[in-house]
Parts: sequence; C-alpha cells; structure tokens
Amino acid sequence: MLVVVGMVRVMAGDFPEPVDSERVGGVPLMGAEEAAAAWQVPAGCRVTVVASEPEVRNPIAMSWDGRGRLWVAENFTYAEPAVRFDERQRDRVVIFELGKDEGRAKGRKVFVDGLRRLTSVETGRGGVWLMCPPELLFVPDADGDDVPDGPPVTVLDGFTVAQGNYHNFANGLRWGPDGWLYGRCGHSCPGKPGVPGTPEGKRPGLEGGIWRYHPERKTVEVLAHGTTNPWGHDWDAHGEMFFINTVNGHLWHMIPGAHFLESFGTDPNPYVYERLDMHADHWHFDRGKGWQQSRDGKANELGGGHAHVGMMICQGSSWPEAMEGKLVTFNMHGRRVNVERLEREGSGYVGRHEPDVLLSGDPWFRGMDLSTGPDGAVYVIDWSDTGECHDHTGVHRNSGRIYRVGGERECGEVLNLPLGKADAEMVLRHANPWYERRWREQLRAGDVSEDWLRGKVSGSGPVVERLRALWALQALGKAGEDVLMPLLEAEDEHLRVWAVRLLSDGWPMDDIVGRREAGPGPGVALEEKLVRMAAGDASGLVRLALASVLQRLPAASRGKLAAALAGRAEDAGDHNLPAMVWYGLTPLVASDPETVADLAVGTRWERLTRWAARALMDRAENAPGALARLVSKVAAAGGGEERRRAVLEGLVEGSRGRRRVAKPEGWELLVRAAGAGEAEMVRRLESVFGEGVALEELRVLVKDGRAAMGARRQALASLNDARVGDLREICVSVLGVRELAGEAMRGLAASGDAAAGGEVLGKFRGFDAEGKAAALEMIGSRVEWSVALLEAVRAGKVPRGVVSSYHARQMAAHGDERLGKLLAEVWGEVRGRPEEKRKRLEALRGELTAERLAKGDAGRGKAVFRVHCGACHTLFGEGGKAGPELTGSGRRQLDYVLPNLVDPSGEVGADYRLVVVRMKDGRVLSGIPAARGEQTLTLRQITGDVTVERREIEKEEVAADSMMPEGLVEAMGVEGLVDLLRYVMGDGD
Repeated sequence: MLVVVGMVRVMAGDFPEPVDSERVGGVPLMGAEEAAAAWQVPAGCRVTVVASEPEVRNPIAMSWDGRGRLWVAENFTYAEPAVRFDERQRDRVVIFELGKDEGRAKGRKVFVDGLRRLTSVETGRGGVWLMCPPELLFVPDADGDDVPDGPPVTVLDGFTVAQGNYHNFANGLRWGPDGWLYGRCGHSCPGKPGVPGTPEGKRPGLEGGIWRYHPERKTVEVLAHGTTNPWGHDWDAHGEMFFINTVNGHLWHMIPGAHFLESFGTDPNPYVYERLDMHADHWHFDRGKGWQQSRDGKANELGGGHAHVGMMICQGSSWPEAMEGKLVTFNMHGRRVNVERLEREGSGYVGRHEPDVLLSGDPWFRGMDLSTGPDGAVYVIDWSDTGECHDHTGVHRNSGRIYRVGGERECGEVLNLPLGKADAEMVLRHANPWYERRWREQLRAGDVSEDWLRGKVSGSGPVVERLRALWALQALGKAGEDVLMPLLEAEDEHLRVWAVRLLSDGWPMDDIVGRREAGPGPGVALEEKLVRMAAGDASGLVRLALASVLQRLPAASRGKLAAALAGRAEDAGDHNLPAMVWYGLTPLVASDPETVADLAVGTRWERLTRWAARALMDRAENAPGALARLVSKVAAAGGGEERRRAVLEGLVEGSRGRRRVAKPEGWELLVRAAGAGEAEMVRRLESVFGEGVALEELRVLVKDGRAAMGARRQALASLNDARVGDLREICVSVLGVRELAGEAMRGLAASGDAAAGGEVLGKFRGFDAEGKAAALEMIGSRVEWSVALLEAVRAGKVPRGVVSSYHARQMAAHGDERLGKLLAEVWGEVRGRPEEKRKRLEALRGELTAERLAKGDAGRGKAVFRVHCGACHTLFGEGGKAGPELTGSGRRQLDYVLPNLVDPSGEVGADYRLVVVRMKDGRVLSGIPAARGEQTLTLRQITGDVTVERREIEKEEVAADSMMPEGLVEAMGVEGLVDLLRYVMGDGD
C-alpha cells in the first residue's frame, strides 16, 4: 500500500518504529489489566481491556463504522516543545474488530499510515476523513474493503499549526445531525480554512471554536468563535451540541454565531465588546488559589483541575439509569470523569456539577476520548504517558490502551450489523443513538421510503423519533419547506428549533468579522413568519435559534427580526440572547446605523443599548446622523432612566482615547434630562464634545483635594483625552498625588513638552512602585527621555534594576542608533544571534542540574521575578496582565521555562506578539492589542490600558518578537536565574 500525503511517500511496510522521547517516567507503572482493575466505576459497571500496547499506541481519537468496528487514530509525530513534530515518525489509522463478549479485540488492521499531525478520524460518505492540520483529508474507499481506492485528497486547507502554542490545532471530526462534518480548533492556531485554491478574502477566519464542512456543497463555515482549546463534543437526544474546553471554562452550549470567551486576546470583530462565558455554573478547581492547585490531587474535591479532554452525553448506554442524559468528560489532572447535569435555563442550558465517576488508579492514565458503542458499553482511549498534557518531558510513544466500561442496564436490542433497510423502524426508536447515527450516515436514496419518513416527522410520535426522521430526510436532501414550514407551528420547542435551523441551512453566514457573502435568504413569507415567532414564541430556545439566524440574513432584513427579539423584556438578563442579537447587528453599524440607533432606544435590554451607543460613538465621524438620532430619541423618550444611563455609559466607553467628537444634535436635551448620578458621565462627554464650561469644571475637580479620588482621576483622564492647552501645568501639579501620578504621566507623555521627561525623572525616586512603572512607561515612549534615563542609570542616579525587560524592549523599539548603543551598554543586549542562543541554552542545561537548582532561594527568586517578569506576567496571583499567566503553564519543567528565558521569541503565539505603534508626535508605544475600534486602538501595557486615536498613529507594526526581550539571563545573572527558577518551578510558598 502506497500512501501519499503532500510530498510524503511511505510504504506501509516501511512504517518507522516509534521512538520514545520521555525522559522522566520510564515505562508504564501498571500493565493494562492491572490498570483496568484499579478503576473506581459506577455500581454494576466493569472495566475490561480491549487493546493495549503494542496493539495500540498513542491513540489520539476514535470513531465507528457501520459494521461496529472501532477506528483509532494513532499520533506519533506530536513531540515535546523543543521538537514540536518529529518528522522521523509517522501517524496511522488502525481498525479494531470487537468481539461479542467483554474480551480483547479479535482483529486489528492498519488502514492508512504515512500521515503527519493526525488528530482525528471519521468514517462515511464513501471513505475516511482525517484531520491532519493544516489539511482535512479524505481517503476514498467506496467498496469498504479497508484498502484505500487512491491517495488522500485534500478537501480543505488553511488549518494553521502555530509556531508557538501548537497544541491547540484543529481536531474533532464528527458527523452532525444536519449532515455536516463538524470539527474543532483551539484559539492559538488561528487559520483560514477553505477548499484548496480559495482566495484569502473568501475564507472564513478561524480563531478557536467550532467549524463544519458540507461534502456535497463544498462549503465550510466557522459556526462559533473563541474558547481556548475545545477537545470534545457531542449532541444530546434533541440535537443540541455541547463541547468542552480547557483553562478558561470547561463547558459550552454550541450556539451558531456565538463569540465565546477566550483566555486572552481580542475579538477580530471590533464591535464585539463582550463575549459569552461558559454555560456551567461551577469550575473544577479553586480559581482563588491559582492553577497550581489543579495538580497532584489538590483539586480533586472540585473535579480534578482545569484541563478537559474528550466528551460524550450518556444516551442509551448500559451505565446506571442515573447517568442518562448526563454529559461526561475526562479531567486530565484529576484522572477521572467529570459529570455535568444539563438543565434548561433561559434561552439555553446550564451545566451543574454531579459526583465524579470513573476514577483511574493508573498514574499514566491520560484519557483522550470516550464513546458509547453498539453494545451500550462505553469505550475509552488512553494516551498513556506521564507529565503534563503538553508533554514537556517528552512522549512515550510505545504505550496506549483501549478500555471497555460496561454496565448492567438494559439499553435495547443489540442489532445485527451492518444495518439494513428493514431496520429503519427500530433505528428511529432505539435507546442507543449509535444505531441512528451510523444508519443516517450510510443512508442513500432508495434505502427508506421518503413518504414514511415524512409521516414520522408530521405524526404524533415521540419527539426524538420525529427528530431522527427529520434528520434522515435532511441526509437525503429532502427536508424542504413543505416539511419544515409546518414544523414552525409544532408543539415541541425542539421541532421548531430544528425547523428554523434547517430552513436557514443553505443561507451564507457571517464570518468572524461580520462579513456575509452574497447568497440566498428567506422569502417574504418566511421572513415575516420568523419575525412573528420572535415576537410571540414562548420558548427561549426557539428565540435563541432565531437570534443565530440573524447572521444568515442579508443586512437589510435584520432590523425587523432583531427588533422583535429585543422587544422581549423577559430576555434582558438572559445569558445568551442580548449578545447573540448584538452579534447579528454588528454589520449594520456601518451599513445601517440608523436602524441600530432605533433598536437601542426601542429595547429594554440595557446591554444592547449600551453596546449600540458605544458603536455609534465609535462611528460618529462617519455617521453623525445616527448618533444624533440616538441621543435625540433617548432625550425625548422620557421616563427611561435605565435606558438613558445605558446610552451614557456606551457613549463614555466609545469616547475613550478620543480628543474631539462633534457634539450631536439633541445633546442639550439629554443633558437636561440626566440625573445627578450621571453628572460625571455628562462632564466626561462634554469635554469630548469641546464644551468649555465642562472643561473648566474638570480642571477644578482635578485639583480639589476634598473630591473623591475616582472622580478626580476620571476628570484628569478626560482632560488628557481633550489635550487642553494647559495640560502640562495641570499634570505637573498633581504628580505628587500617588493615585493621580500615573494618569498625570500619561498626559505629560502626550503633551509634547520636551521638558516633561526631565520633570518626571527628577521626581523618580519619590514615586512608589506603581508610580515608577508609570514613569518608565512614559519615559520609554520618547527617544530623548529614554536617553536621559539610561544616562541617569549609568551615573548611578537611578538603580539599574528598576529598568525591566519590558521597558528595555520598549526603548529598543525606537530603532535609534544612539539609544540602542546606550541600552546595550547600560542594560544589555536586547537581541542575540540564534547560534549564540542555542549554545547558551545547551550550556545552561548542563549547568542547571537538580542539585544546583535545589540550592536556589525562592524568596530571592520572587524578588527577581518582580523585577524581570512580574510587570507582565501573573504567578501565584501576583503580577501584571500584559502577558500570559504563568501559574498554569508548564513552569515546573526546566525544558519549558529555560528556552523561554534564553530565546523568548523562539515561539510566540499570535495573541502575545508585541505591537509597536509609532505616533505622529514622535512617541513610540508598545503593548498587546486589548481592543480595536473604528477610531481607536487600545494597547495593554504593564501599567494598564492606553487608548489612542487611529488618526494620530503614523505606523503600526506587529513584531515577530515576544514582548519579552532577550538578555534576561544576562541581566539577572546565573545566581539570580537559579533563584528565579526555584521560585517559578515551586508552589509559591
């Protein structure tokens, strides 16, 4: 058998023997049978071994075929960070034929090998589907003889594998009830999937979340955006999809069109101001104690930790009745299965914690996925390795297990396989959805009577049977309007939901930035029907489906449906609906801002009003009439304090960083209507609108020592944004006020006064730690001030240690020759040559033995961390937010920490790349983008966020480098490094 993948040609007989790179664990501590006996399982359940090494090794994913065989993806190319992917290895797909008893598999064969970066396998549609990022591959096998009919075909490409955090790549192939092939992808591997040859501009952006592909239409969609690294999903009995995630929440209800919360970074759509949080009401670790408490059993009473892999919803299994309908997922650090009880709440669902089950006693257990088989037992694949989930200690490639967890409950007749035409009735009502899913996937025209299916859909049988019949019609391409329109009136909410989804299934969907390709939409009658449903349907789940449909409508058709949804006062506090309606409205901010203004005034949803006001403020220069329309209507409405406050809050948020915005018509009316509690917001906005009286009031407030400090700080921020003529004098007058010093220095930096840097430098020793950091941020923004600082350091007037690595990088970004030489002399080299770094890394690895590290002092290391790392990174609950948190990283492994210190730019995730902004006034600002508005850019710096107007930017550059400069080891010295490592790799004690 010859396998061709890209330029790789490997004969099956030449498959390389997997090489272990694991340096710590040795070999599995338990044999497979001993490990199976060490499980704690639900009452009446029993664990047996289906396969173990060498029959199966490094199983990363599994699937089933219509003959009841288990297909397993074995991944050998994934490697430790220093290697990323071992090109000497190859990946493969192995088929296991299961026996009818609880014993081991009775047959095993290799279907395809010679693969690389294999993360998933799925069967169906005349072959086998493989996710091998950056490609989705299809291996044809039309006759099902387990011999490929030809080489793999690239169906989609563009699933990027990041140079930095390469662990979050595309995975998770599964057929959905709607006939699409679904997949997942992590946030740190942003991509642009598409059919090969698709122009860049026609590809949807993928920055984490859920995507799907339609094999017949050759269409790919990114259905939901965000999260960190989803690695498991399933559908419940009603076709609702749920998926699990790691780090920033573990459970989400998959809502098409949603923008879900991520662990870091900004949403590419500039009008997505808030993203949806997870749909569980709990965490599996104590967030107050940091991620380090997720390890070594410290979070077991909460569920085991923050990392989750693999997922299924218990349906028709042989497990105890109490597990039916529960969502289960592997908790990586807890070596157990977490259980979630899914309950309807508002427009969606909430997951509530149930007692954990399936606790493994094997220290090497690394569950990757679990799935119910045709016999009702649950099958588990185990990667079987030590170390963290990122394999920082290497990969033990010669281990792996498949377990069967069977129970005593009767779960329906075990049908003969493969299924035939006579099995349709049994399949639709079988308790185990395994049969319906495989039957639907192999269903072809003539296999079943379409009229019979239509009768099932329109009949009065159980809802699940009717849904399965509907999905079968969809698989045959026969679920048209004649079937679906009547279902919009169905008594059950799930039937109405699926009618909405399938009626809109062929309409183009907004991509991540709110761009919709031209294509079909609803006819007049259907559009009017959807609006009536939005206004009158009693089901929040139906209204959520309608909110998703907004992103499939032409822009001109969205206003009426959005207004009907936003008119439902009972949904104002809903977890999902206000955000979902707003996501669907974001394209209208540019194309139809007047409709956005009308919706903001007409709704009782305060969040929607606030977001709309913020967006219209951001677009004030382009659409002043829409802003005036909003202001005038709110002022005239009367009696709506909550609405007025929401508008003012949104306008304030949209004005941040703005020097001047033309005052909208109707503003005076709104001011007269404003209450006393809104005076501060009014003053802020009047300063942006150029009102002289307001500016004078702000001047007085800043200097009023009796006023609330928060009000004084906000007043100073408003004067800074307005760039009043006497800004320098105002800022200098309050430099000695600790709470105002940072904002004062921001104003001085923007004032353009050449002497301002000297003024701050002269007071430097009198500032507290926060003030010193703000002073360094300000001084580093201009060449002449940076030179003065470094000369003061050289002269001993300013301690060298206060200049952190972050500030050194900021000064280096100026590109000034004189400053660069002075920085190298006083602070050290910011850049180094690759070969020098490699040699330095190898030398340190040899020098930093376990005995040497044991002599480090964690107390001194904490002080080193504060100087060189704490400005940007959080560890043990302390530090800055500009860079990624380190508490939950692979910090306990020297091979993870040391390369990042010696060569911090070796692997940089897209979200952590430094943005250097050169301003027209000569300043250079650097930081991580926190928000991108129509008129403004917000950078996250170590002292907080700074917002600048785009029209003041001369040039914006995304550096390939990390925010961390090189030369850290030299700056702290080897002894300082030893102390730092003792602290960073410890428990924070």
